[in-house]
Amino acid sequence: MLITPHNFLFILLVLLISLCPSWAQEKIQPRTIVSFEKTQLLDRYISEGASIGDIDKDGHKDIVAGNLWWKGPDFKVTYAYGPVKYFPITGPGLEGYSNNFFTFPSHIDGNRWTDILQVGLPGTESKWIKDPGKNSFPLTKMVPEPVYQNALGNVCHESPSLVNVIGDVQGELLAFSQGYLVLGLASSKKGENWQMLPISLKDEGKFKKYSHGLGAGDINGDGLVDVIERSGWWEQPKNWDRATPWAYHPFPFSPGKGGAQMFSYDIDGDGDNDVVTAIDGHGYGLSWFEQIEYGGEITFKEHTVMTNSPEDNPYGVSFSQLHAMSMTDIDNDGIPDIVTGKCYYAHNGHDPGAEDPAVLYWFKTQRYEDGPAELVPYKIDDNSGVGRQISTGDLNGDGKMDIVTSNKKGVFAFIQK
Repeated sequence: MLITPHNFLFILLVLLISLCPSWAQEKIQPRTIVSFEKTQLLDRYISEGASIGDIDKDGHKDIVAGNLWWKGPDFKVTYAYGPVKYFPITGPGLEGYSNNFFTFPSHIDGNRWTDILQVGLPGTESKWIKDPGKNSFPLTKMVPEPVYQNALGNVCHESPSLVNVIGDVQGELLAFSQGYLVLGLASSKKGENWQMLPISLKDEGKFKKYSHGLGAGDINGDGLVDVIERSGWWEQPKNWDRATPWAYHPFPFSPGKGGAQMFSYDIDGDGDNDVVTAIDGHGYGLSWFEQIEYGGEITFKEHTVMTNSPEDNPYGVSFSQLHAMSMTDIDNDGIPDIVTGKCYYAHNGHDPGAEDPAVLYWFKTQRYEDGPAELVPYKIDDNSGVGRQISTGDLNGDGKMDIVTSNKKGVFAFIQK
């Protein structure tokens, strides 16, 4: 065969493909106009989660992490509503962990001021603080202990959420407690513990401390919010009497350790809700599960997004310790997306990939007419990551979703440009 410049280049390309199959198969990400401006609000370890709420009732969203909050919309002024403690990032036993994992701003007592529900280390009692915006102090002053109100006791799960499951006035704390899968309901009487509403039978082996992987969403399309957990989903009954256990439908979403917060939405656009979850909050893996029907019953087909190998992701992305996740519409196309990242030193540096960069990503829900949908990764940052709770919301009122996170690297805000 006569070698010409044209077929020489072709032969060279074939040779490169044969030598580098993973490189040759890697897809090019669709272009996006989404970008973020990073602000580090604190460079010390105070909490494993950050949240968003209007703490001082001025109409602007504020950022909360531990006993601190940053006043919006510019987040340049910091207040404390309780004593501030900074924690080491490593240590024996539980010394290398904050005692604050989650904060949930909410109108718990029904007045116009925002309250804050705090959840600490797994197995401890949750508690809430009334109207912290009325009782906050500059960091230059001694800050007294706030008046803690009782909430749900023995919160054992590492991915609890405050979500309106049963359709009442306010959200319930979805968690494990005392060997049950429960909803914690705020008491209408001052000073009383929150009511524990079990939705499962008692199983201390299944619903134990340090469990991972939990969320909520309407799986069967009946208009009622169901509960999803790493081993299956619980179907909310119509006209629930707040006592009868819900029907359990087993499915191994993440049959190992479980991941983080789980979400259910219509990923592929076929009219029913699918499930997305991290596979191991202290290891590797991210998948979405397409809802299908088999034998007249709901089941799921797994679509792998990431594993421990970059070759298993079409865009060459892989990172470990996806211990926090949020669902929101990042690019304003009307379809929810996923935000997650690497939990920095989740087990004091003993997890797989612990020394890798603490990345933060958003995954665009991309639908196709001629094939399955996919979650397309876009890197936001490589020196922040997530803790146990990541929150999203419009921080500056421009109609775009922003991100806040807190972990052993500090507290961060990512404002979408």
